[in-house]
Amino acid sequence: MAEVDLTTPADVAGEAYATAVRTKSLKLKQELIRQTLEDSASWTRAVNDKWANDHPGEWDGLPIPPEEIQQYRQRVQTEDYEWVVPSFERYLEPDPDKLTPIIDALAKVEAMLQGRADQEGGWTGSSPALQRINDVRADMTLWEGAFKENFVDRFLTPLGNVVPNQREVIALSREQLEGAKIIHIRFRKSVLSMLDNGIKAVQQLSNSACKGSDVLKWGSIALCVVGTIGGGMTLGVGAAAAAVAIDVLGTVAGGLVPSDKEATKLDLAANTATEVAGKILSAQSALDNDTYSQEEIVTTALRSLYSIVSTERQPTRTSNRSTAFGVATPALADATPGQITGGSFRPRH
Repeated sequence: MAEVDLTTPADVAGEAYATAVRTKSLKLKQELIRQTLEDSASWTRAVNDKWANDHPGEWDGLPIPPEEIQQYRQRVQTEDYEWVVPSFERYLEPDPDKLTPIIDALAKVEAMLQGRADQEGGWTGSSPALQRINDVRADMTLWEGAFKENFVDRFLTPLGNVVPNQREVIALSREQLEGAKIIHIRFRKSVLSMLDNGIKAVQQLSNSACKGSDVLKWGSIALCVVGTIGGGMTLGVGAAAAAVAIDVLGTVAGGLVPSDKEATKLDLAANTATEVAGKILSAQSALDNDTYSQEEIVTTALRSLYSIVSTERQPTRTSNRSTAFGVATPALADATPGQITGGSFRPRH
């Protein structure tokens, strides 16, 4: 797979993101309080809602006592919007950069298992340790007998298939974690966008100045491109073909955080502060759901990889047969000195 730049943008990385979330969410809370109290439509809506909640079943045409209205004002200032900052602080996690060390570690292992197949069916590893596979194959030409044939057929040849398959599993696992990092980067961008648009939607409330045409669209995360895993595996690992996974190259082809590709778009504008607050809560729910659906692709892909490897290794563990991910123990491993000196493993004359 070609390398892609998955560097987390500065505005959604580390302390810069945490500070932005806390600062903007506090600003949103303050604007909701201010406009609820100052915007006539918003204040009327707040008073009517509180009266209805506090006096269920009573006639709403009665004058509201001034002291009760003052209580409503205090509740707006100290209670109604206390949920705003905590609801956004929960979006400080997950941190996309926490996946970077794992991605880098898998990439190093993947590089260690690089190699190439030759026309004779052998496989040459890039690292000195893996190059020994073909070195031993060459050494075996100096020997003959049943043990020699068994060692080549049941150990060396399968090993040449197992290593590329192991590399492919590691590469696919790395790509899925890269996909998770992309999801979390896009998630954070959506959080900041929600805060910015939410603040604007509240600020434009002034004596019912906000009309239905005052659209402030917010979009949740852009969805990743999906494909199937296992195309690079050998020995016909059939179970891999049906496993859905994130295609990192296809996902970032249009940009790490593409515009106008959001899974869900919502209008945050409304006629009162109460309604804007409700739309922000709905946007949070949409972001949670869209993010969960994307993370499930990663989770499913990793579980599928585990299932594939586990299933393919089972015959090796139970019946000593070489598979796509397991190499059978050669008869030479259990040979007694008598069997070897008896002629089943002897130098070629």
